[in-house]
Amino acid sequence: MKFDITQRAPSLEALIAKTTNKRHLAILENYRRHAILEVCGMYEGILAPDMIVPHPVYRFHTPKGTRIIDGMEAVRAEYETYESQNTTVIYHTQEHTAVNDDGLYTEYVSHRFWPGEILAAQGDDVSDPDAMYMVTLTQAMYWPYDDDARLIEERVYRGNDRKVVRCAPDEVITVQECREKLLPLLRPVASPH
Repeated sequence: MKFDITQRAPSLEALIAKTTNKRHLAILENYRRHAILEVCGMYEGILAPDMIVPHPVYRFHTPKGTRIIDGMEAVRAEYETYESQNTTVIYHTQEHTAVNDDGLYTEYVSHRFWPGEILAAQGDDVSDPDAMYMVTLTQAMYWPYDDDARLIEERVYRGNDRKVVRCAPDEVITVQECREKLLPLLRPVASPH
């Protein structure tokens, strides 16, 4: 089965549709923009000064430990790695999203496409390094935002239910497909003011 990338975050879209608080709506809209740009491999838009603070910090908590990415250059390098490895395409299921004055909270099952050769290099047992795989796991996130609805941090918590499954070629969602289908849905940066 192939996911419909335009339906990757229905809980977020439903919350946006019913949110009337201007600050909360700006946070949700900017998270939505961030997510679209990320799966499209267009990280420079995420790092724009109206989207993120000058010194962001990303904290990735996994069963193997915590990795902290501190500062704009380190965050940029992280996104460059995703793009160069062809691992930017992510789909959400079982998603729950909430927002308050501090930021955005979400929990979902993440389905991320990975080239087999990258997984093999990281120690995963893959049958075909030339194939694409889907890595699935439960993930929760809290993202605090500043007064201008710019991202301050990503605090990401990954579950220990990680599964790696080889994809049939017709199940793979490419970055090009994401760009064709999602960029027409991209909205401008939102202001809380």
